[in-house]
Amino acid sequence: MDLQLWEEHIDDNLKGELNEETLQKVERQLQVDLPESYINLMKKRNGFYLTKKYYPTTIPNSWGKNSVYVNELYGIDEDSGLIDTLYLRSEWGIRSKKLVIISAEPPTFICLDYRRRKNPSVIFIDVEANQEIKLAKTFGEFLKGLVEEINEDEIDPSEDSLLTTQQTEQYYANIDDIILKGKPADIDRYFVKILSTNNELIRYMVEKMRRHEKPKVQYYLMTFLMECAEGNNKGIIEKEYLFEVLNEISNSKNKDATDFAIYSLKEFNKRFRI
Repeated sequence: MDLQLWEEHIDDNLKGELNEETLQKVERQLQVDLPESYINLMKKRNGFYLTKKYYPTTIPNSWGKNSVYVNELYGIDEDSGLIDTLYLRSEWGIRSKKLVIISAEPPTFICLDYRRRKNPSVIFIDVEANQEIKLAKTFGEFLKGLVEEINEDEIDPSEDSLLTTQQTEQYYANIDDIILKGKPADIDRYFVKILSTNNELIRYMVEKMRRHEKPKVQYYLMTFLMECAEGNNKGIIEKEYLFEVLNEISNSKNKDATDFAIYSLKEFNKRFRI
């Protein structure tokens, strides 16, 4: 089962081989004993993007009506990964020290919840919506419940009325902030969150990512634009604009971004003619 959980390529989440000394240091800083199932998984692959990115739930939330989105699992490392819990809790106003963040799409988080017992359950929290959903009694149960696809009643990104003016303005401010201060992986995580808002915000962030000074951001952007070029656009990005951006990224300094863009241009030309 484990081999089906992560993408084959190496990504920013991978923290290298887990050793006992690092494990003990991280547990001391977080003041918890991590579940054996989590530790054993990280010994096989210490942090990764998931291939199974959805967890079913009967409670509607900011992602959808019957699931939550889980992009990655944090590795165990002294500098980043699970240890990011410390600054994420502070930055997002999560007061309980008994919540350990294992995956984040701010303002939503997947956490190990130690508040009621030593063997933690797994919960979803949305800080902005002040929502908490219990997903699984144990981490092992959580892993078994992850799925690659779901018949998702997603919140339609085209339904702009779902957001108030104040919420929209806050999203714009958050985008500007993370583009300015965030690491490429942080920007990618927030972009995934923006994909569940509306077309206006998506286009705004696409333009920001397109012009970012770090070429790795263009690589993350291409994972979305490639789907658009393959015909899964749903009217979010105008074809003339898409063609322009793909041409530009085909000359990116990031080789993976360039390869994706060249492939996408070929797919684009099969479907559209400008």
